[in-house]
Amino acid sequence: MFEALLEPLGREALGRVTLLLNHVLSAEPEATRRLTTQVGRTVGVQWRQWPAMLPPPPRAVWSISPAGLLDLDEDLLLVPVGVGEDQTLMVTLDGTELLGWVFGGMAGRPPMDIRGDAALAAEVSWLAEHLRWDIEDDLARVVGDGPARVLGQLGRGLTQAVGAFVQRVRGAA
Repeated sequence: MFEALLEPLGREALGRVTLLLNHVLSAEPEATRRLTTQVGRTVGVQWRQWPAMLPPPPRAVWSISPAGLLDLDEDLLLVPVGVGEDQTLMVTLDGTELLGWVFGGMAGRPPMDIRGDAALAAEVSWLAEHLRWDIEDDLARVVGDGPARVLGQLGRGLTQAVGAFVQRVRGAA
């Protein structure tokens, strides 16, 4: 019952994630150029080791548009995980490893397993290795360069502090 209450929230969050992914993709012309060679193919995301205290994320399946962007396949949001999983590519993310990557400074490729079509897997792997969201640049458009730089430094410092705290807790456990 609790999951049924959270479903509309998860669907809305997934729509926002799609907008963010497309924003990051469109900021790099090489990324959209690479994806235009994969039009119509689909990418699904599944999670393992999701923290028990958090509600599970909704099923995510995107198709690649002619513009080299992602279209959320809303028809598949209501299909139970594991049913009809015939995506061209399946990306598996580990919640614990991903949090470690984020708090470790997001260096290199995010931890993920990619299964499926080799050509699409190569493109998704390239994207994961080379694309990053330039948050400071987006903030600068709203608040100006100086405040955006300060907010960026504050965010990086906070991320490092939380990462160090998590490492200490893991070391003590």
